[in-house]
Amino acid sequence: MSTISFGDMAASIRNMRITTQTKQDLDRYNYEVASGEKYDLSSSVSGDFSPLASIERSLRTLGSYDIAIQEADLFATALQSSFGSVSSHVAKLSSSLLTASTNADATSVSVAAKDARTRFDAVVSTLNARIGDRALLSGAATGKTALISADDMMSELMTAVAGATTVADVETIVDDWFMSSGGGYETTAYQGSANPLSPFSLGENEKVKLEITAQNDSIRETLMGLAVASLVDEGVFEGDVGAQASLLRSAGETLMGAQAGLADLQAQVGSIEARIEEANLSNSAMTYSYELAKSEIISADPYESASMLTQTETQLQLIYTLTARMSQLSLADYI
Repeated sequence: MSTISFGDMAASIRNMRITTQTKQDLDRYNYEVASGEKYDLSSSVSGDFSPLASIERSLRTLGSYDIAIQEADLFATALQSSFGSVSSHVAKLSSSLLTASTNADATSVSVAAKDARTRFDAVVSTLNARIGDRALLSGAATGKTALISADDMMSELMTAVAGATTVADVETIVDDWFMSSGGGYETTAYQGSANPLSPFSLGENEKVKLEITAQNDSIRETLMGLAVASLVDEGVFEGDVGAQASLLRSAGETLMGAQAGLADLQAQVGSIEARIEEANLSNSAMTYSYELAKSEIISADPYESASMLTQTETQLQLIYTLTARMSQLSLADYI
């Protein structure tokens, strides 16, 4: 029986084609092993990329929500920290003011008043805290510091009480300045917006509001108590220890009352923090699900890719070996 064989040129072309195909297969399996992804995704999805596009669009949306969640969490955490610091100052000072007013001696009054002035500075600074370039308690006007400085506030209060002759007069003036609508606090001390901060989007149908500003009554009451005691350190009723002790008692009682309001603010923020955490967990779970679905589409089987890579390397090595041997053939060997 006669056989049909390839001519030299045909055999050479066939060998080149096999070698080229083997090299392409080697590149493919090298890519799949290194990246973990399919080399020819188009063939894998039969040219239909719509499911993958939908998954990636959902992942981008979840990514934007994740940024908003992290921002909201940072904002809420900073608020909680600020209110915790203010509450600590109030709790420590209120009892010392009441003790000093009961002792009613010049040294106790002076020490307590100076402590109040120092804590007044610290509380105003805390309430003026910022996260990046955003003020925490300025409402929608996040670019503005919530309050004027403690020194400027005391200067305004000293001017306001300059004509007061009794403890009751000072208490009334300071109360009006801080708590009255259109009073000095609203017109001079507070520099933020009357509009609250825009809600944070935590998901497609979920938003969280952090609407607390430095105009909150509990914050104003806290500052008022601190200010009344600080006025003593500024020299109000200087020389009249009895009147100064009375102011310290009034300040201490005001701060004792303000603690409940501060605790309520902390509880409000704590509730918001819990909602943010729930949204974060939900967002993470959904992201994981979509990532898993995407992985099932684009990921290559690592075991199969590694096996095929080894097989292809062996095949290519065999081709090179055969080619080398054939190149050494000589007609002289057969004569």
